[in-house]
Amino acid sequence: MLRFLRRLIPERSPLRLGYHKILAIGSAVWFWFPAKKLKIIAVTGTSGKSTTCELIYTLLHESGQSVGMLSGIQFHFPSGTELNESLRTTLRSWSVQKYLRRMLNEGCVYAVVEVSSHAIDQHRLWGVPVDIAVLTNVATGEHLDYHGTFAEYVQTKARLFRNVPTVVLNRDDSRVEIFEKSASGAEILDFSRKTKEATVFATSEKMSAGETSFDLSIRGEKARIDISLTGEHNIENTLAAVAVAQKTGVSLSIIKKSLARFKGVPGRLEPIDEGQDFTVLVDHTYKPPALRAVLTTLKKITPEKLFVVWGGTGNRLSSFWSEAGEILHELADEIVLTTDDPYKDDPRKISQIVREKIPRQEGDGFFEITDRYEAIRYALFVAENGDTVLVAGRGCEQTQTIGTKVISFDDREVCREIIRQENAKNF
Repeated sequence: MLRFLRRLIPERSPLRLGYHKILAIGSAVWFWFPAKKLKIIAVTGTSGKSTTCELIYTLLHESGQSVGMLSGIQFHFPSGTELNESLRTTLRSWSVQKYLRRMLNEGCVYAVVEVSSHAIDQHRLWGVPVDIAVLTNVATGEHLDYHGTFAEYVQTKARLFRNVPTVVLNRDDSRVEIFEKSASGAEILDFSRKTKEATVFATSEKMSAGETSFDLSIRGEKARIDISLTGEHNIENTLAAVAVAQKTGVSLSIIKKSLARFKGVPGRLEPIDEGQDFTVLVDHTYKPPALRAVLTTLKKITPEKLFVVWGGTGNRLSSFWSEAGEILHELADEIVLTTDDPYKDDPRKISQIVREKIPRQEGDGFFEITDRYEAIRYALFVAENGDTVLVAGRGCEQTQTIGTKVISFDDREVCREIIRQENAKNF
């Protein structure tokens, strides 16, 4: 019956949204409004949310603060870390309140929460007063299947910044003024790679596979930062986290030491090293803007060829897949088009739409291999010294959904297994 009603009633109908709000109110009441006794740091944006959450958590934790975190990847509590198996960026309201109560019971003072536009629209954070709201970036074409228009998507994101004491904004984002307007009356901290007047900014950037360094300036203080992350987008994520840390009283010396010890984020440009003479990275990148950012960075730091294993995820508009195809053709030397999580969409249809935007003949920098395992195997088999192989789209996810079938599949473990097999053959 519930599935039938979900198919019958549009996601954004007042009836559905009202239902979500009732659930959220009930959840907050049931768990006795735990967020009111926590300092909530909410992170939203098109991309970079999970990494920024991990960075904020690390900086606060390393400074001695008692902090928890809920992200699309994993949850941190004082008692330990748990994988987010729901695959939701932001959990349902009941789970949000349950985990915030757990954090409070375990002695947390701060809670870092990754927030999606769906969560904002569906009132999943009702009863969760935000103390610091963070914007990573906003890119076009995201979740138009849900929001209808890009303007509506942006306005939904901007709602998070209303009536918040402190906000952290990306000064380099072309739509930052929309969020400044929404945050009227708040203390505004900003970060930038272009504007030295920003609260936090970076200069003298150097990048390589797995490492980035830059000069950090924050309110007149300066330090050289070294961190095990790759890409310009990760510099922005780091700056956002630094702005939050500075606001909560973390010193620059602790920030520098903590970032130097940061081990990266599971499934976010995660390096796979089994002794091979080429670079292998696994990344969650499936959205076109994030795909462009990652490939642009890898193109700059790859001495030879850039291989990309990628497939379009389901439940998206066809324009999403088309844009990804254009980006792959523009930036990848070798494209291996495969299957991601098509869900109930026809994976052949997804591939056809992507393929239309890649004007290459089969074998000429392009191969279509439907089986994801075999697609990864092919890329790893033909890659040579100096090449980079990016396996993109799923990151640290441990299952793949094709239609109604869910299978165990972890890109990272698959890469390790294949490389070990090849190493054994060549021993």
